[in-house]
Amino acid sequence: MPQTRKILTLHSPIGADVVDQLLTSIEDALHRVGATRVWIDPRSTHDLTVMAELPDAADRADAAEVPDPRLIDESDAVRS
Repeated sequence: MPQTRKILTLHSPIGADVVDQLLTSIEDALHRVGATRVWIDPRSTHDLTVMAELPDAADRADAAEVPDPRLIDESDAVRS
């Protein structure tokens, strides 16, 4: 059974083009890992809260625990 998860909150103000590219990338990534539904929480106001229905980790043999991003070493971050 899918579980509804709060994925992230995108704080405003940033340009519409940046928002569009970020949200498209996030949606694509979530669908690649099995999200059945991705949406913006309609209760969010100035900030956009991205929600998703993801498979229950217990139902997926390949599911791994996602690390707390605050604990990831900056040298592990992807740079462009």
